[in-house]
Amino acid sequence: MKKSLMVLFLVIAASLAMLIAFQNQRLKNPCADEKDSVGGSDAMKALDFWTAQRAFPERSIPDAGFYRAYDRIQEIAGRDNFGLNAADSWKSIGPANQGGRTIALAIDPQNPNMIYAGSASGGLWRLKMHGNSYSWESINTGYPVLGVNAIAIDPTNPKIIYIGTGEVYGYQNATGGLADRTTRGSYGIGLLKSTNRGVTWTKSIDWSYNQSRGILCIKIDPKRPNIVFAGTTEGVYRSTDLGKTWQKVQSVLMAVDLVINPISTNTVYVSCGNFGSSGNGIYRSMQGGKAGTWTKLGGGLPPSWSGKTLLTIYQKSPNILFADIADAFTSKGLYRSMDQGQSWERITALDYANYQGWYSHYARVHPTDPSKIFCAGINFYVSSNGGTNFSRKDEMHVDHHVYADHPTNPEIVYFGNDGGVYRTLDGGNTYQDLNEGYVTTQFYNGFSSSPTNPNLALGGLQDNSIVMYTGSRDWITNLVGGDGTYTAIDPQDNQTMYGSSQYLYMARTQDGGRSWIDIYQYFRQRNSCFVAPFILSPSQPTRLYAGEDIIYRSDNKGDSWSIQNSGNPLNGNPVISLTISHQNPDVVYAATIPSSAKRANIFSTRDGGLTWKNITGDLPNRYYIDLQVSPQNDNILYTALGGFGTSHLFRTKNDGATWEDIGKGLPDFPTSAVIVDPATPTTIYVGNDQGIYVSKDNGQTWQSFNQGLPPAVIVMDLSISRSNNKIRAVTHGNGIFERSLLAHIE
Repeated sequence: MKKSLMVLFLVIAASLAMLIAFQNQRLKNPCADEKDSVGGSDAMKALDFWTAQRAFPERSIPDAGFYRAYDRIQEIAGRDNFGLNAADSWKSIGPANQGGRTIALAIDPQNPNMIYAGSASGGLWRLKMHGNSYSWESINTGYPVLGVNAIAIDPTNPKIIYIGTGEVYGYQNATGGLADRTTRGSYGIGLLKSTNRGVTWTKSIDWSYNQSRGILCIKIDPKRPNIVFAGTTEGVYRSTDLGKTWQKVQSVLMAVDLVINPISTNTVYVSCGNFGSSGNGIYRSMQGGKAGTWTKLGGGLPPSWSGKTLLTIYQKSPNILFADIADAFTSKGLYRSMDQGQSWERITALDYANYQGWYSHYARVHPTDPSKIFCAGINFYVSSNGGTNFSRKDEMHVDHHVYADHPTNPEIVYFGNDGGVYRTLDGGNTYQDLNEGYVTTQFYNGFSSSPTNPNLALGGLQDNSIVMYTGSRDWITNLVGGDGTYTAIDPQDNQTMYGSSQYLYMARTQDGGRSWIDIYQYFRQRNSCFVAPFILSPSQPTRLYAGEDIIYRSDNKGDSWSIQNSGNPLNGNPVISLTISHQNPDVVYAATIPSSAKRANIFSTRDGGLTWKNITGDLPNRYYIDLQVSPQNDNILYTALGGFGTSHLFRTKNDGATWEDIGKGLPDFPTSAVIVDPATPTTIYVGNDQGIYVSKDNGQTWQSFNQGLPPAVIVMDLSISRSNNKIRAVTHGNGIFERSLLAHIE
């Protein structure tokens, strides 16, 4: 990384959005949604859980944690002599046929066959249409950018592009309640600008050291493109010199959306509000958005709301304005003003945002025919009579975030949702999937590689089910669940595989993935992590263990389960990670999450789960996100830690009697994965929110192992494919990468 780019990057992904239920319809409708029992959504729970792993013991993720890590990152990268310089480097193996959550879109106004897409945690991408075909390319900004939440292109000079970073749904000061928690997808570093269509970038708003802030929208004055607005978590900023300098012109927090009257561009509207903010409402300036000229609108609007509101201005007659208003867990409706916002009427009460009013919804009005309206939220609806009636369209993925209109043909619209990018060419009658090559899927941990078949692997995606690698960059998709989580492959019979979805809903296939049956019926499903673990014994693959706040065991491939430890929870908190001996199916380790009542703990059993011993010792109280037992010695256990302010890798050689810190050479970043080379056990790999590091000397020293990976990448898991001596990096936003194990490239 060049010194000129030495800014501490902030890579907490996004992640983790719209988490979809499937208990009753999982295999029939893997995109079905479910509201949780206390009025929130699985998406919120996932974001909360993600944040907690990285923030604990604090309520929110500390900016300072990344500052402290910065120098260490540069030092390690600077002495990388077999990662950055190795002949063998990381190569993407897909999935190339499944897009990930997309939260920003923009079309080049002079070349509408060029479309820019902002992914939630996979960076900035460019789509090029070639007649009936298309291609994707990832754009390297030179900065550690993951979540791209806003894109704007200068209408008179499309070489000038602005992007806003950070996927943020709640203001940075969280109180810990369900609706006020820090439900952030990915942090940002501010607003970037390119003057050469994305070849190079500079910082326009520099929030490298304020990563809890986010750029929520960017709008350019269509007649005076030197004037640019940025709606941010902190309010509205305005530039009059093409983004060289900025002034805060409106201070209401969470400026979610902004529109400019295309004829009288002095008239500007902004909608403000979402979690953790006050003053929620729609504001108007009639004086070009200057400071002190903003007035809150009323005239039939709800006085406030707890979710977010998106605005649409009718291009043909811009006195007409639409507002898609939502509380956190329900739509308030689609409102219309005929007089520049002076008065409003609700034209539909359709609850299309549903329980994700804080997260995913919008309304789009046809630029020349106001009778044609799209209302998108969890599902997608079309009206041809001005909102009197709507019909549901199910041709696209659920959880809709953004759209972009073709600059000259109003029947062509591009859409971004949790399944990637789509378009319609006929005003919403039919839809086309545009995701081949758009590698932005968000994997969770719990990835599995077959030990005997290099072309077989199984993993779980945010909002895109369990997917299977079969040797091609195009994977087999939609196997199990709405969100796919933990997986396993029988080492003796690769036709037998296991998958799961949120809260430990498990399924099994015995025909290579063609059909699946449920095997979770014995579970209490009362107190589990969102991404709840299970483990398959490699030495006795009829044996499985699964963790809620209690441990379950099956000796018949999940046909039945028994509760271990006499039915007692390990410590009352849910289990977050499990690992099992490579030789003995009775030796298992389990870690629980921390809570306000009890700290996190690690437990071990040597009798198949009948009894458990607390072996936490003096470990820091953090999320023990990953556990790995040594391939050759059951007494040796490794654990990777989340949070900040401690080391992130510890090892015990005596079943927890003592622990040693072997992560002193690693940066202070939340760490989600550790794995040991089974053929060379002195070689240890770790994956964190900044990439991958390796030690050849049993943890004494560490070096970067990132050549070929994106400049900013969140590594959720690591997996070894023993049959071809490869290691796989499981990322949250860029799919799966593969390279040779270190012992096979030196």
